[in-house]
Amino acid sequence: MARPHRRRPRRALAVAAALPTLLGLTACEEGTVRLTFRPEVGATYRYEVEVRTVSEVDLGGAAPERREEDVMLSAVHTVLRSGDDGVQVKVLLQSPGEPEQVFEVMFDRAAQLEEVQSIEGVPDERLGTLGISEIFPAAAGAPPDRPLAPGASWVIDDAIALPQTASDTRLRGSGRLVELDVVGDEEVARLVSAARLPLESVLPTPGGMLRLEGEQITDYTATHDLDDGAVREATSDTVGEFRLEVAPVGTADVAPVAGSLRVEVSSRTRLVG
Repeated sequence: MARPHRRRPRRALAVAAALPTLLGLTACEEGTVRLTFRPEVGATYRYEVEVRTVSEVDLGGAAPERREEDVMLSAVHTVLRSGDDGVQVKVLLQSPGEPEQVFEVMFDRAAQLEEVQSIEGVPDERLGTLGISEIFPAAAGAPPDRPLAPGASWVIDDAIALPQTASDTRLRGSGRLVELDVVGDEEVARLVSAARLPLESVLPTPGGMLRLEGEQITDYTATHDLDDGAVREATSDTVGEFRLEVAPVGTADVAPVAGSLRVEVSSRTRLVG
């Protein structure tokens, strides 16, 4: 069995729905690759991202409320800085009918997402919500920094710091390098992973304080170019099942209202330039 691949706690974020990590895959001994994060400063990557979200809330015995949303995003990643302390990437996010949003992302050398910093008016509350895969699908459970051959697998065991939660949680699962291949004139690597993330949080809402407890399960696939590690295409499917409890503010003698929430998020990311 592969040894658990552990890292220090990360912050899980949720603005750039399904934007890929830019991995530098460096060839090692014959038939293997080492996944490292070494993009060139000034490099630019353009992506189209399709995100579909379906949620259903059943609260207090009322008729379940179902919502569906389809969003098409355009994202431009520009590498600002690369050093021993990590890599800083500027992200320009565009959605039809919405103003442009610009923010900066920090990755460490193991291709793990460390921080998203709000700039140019992007509100902090947009940086934290359910899910990891629909934000940066390759940011969670990235492969270990060692030579990998097709079929090699690794254990995902990462501490995750979620916004508005009392304590860290752990992302657990497994990943696998499926194959090395050639698409057109490009050499590529195909990866898959599956992970489970328990969640517990308390959030303020217009109806009172909302307590949420449950877990989400994510399946992720990606195809990376071997020359610079850019994600050519990635898909991510996340399903979350949660128990809800709403406690009205200022009414201690009123019992909380219990219910449930189911969330499904599917995304597809394509490199377009």
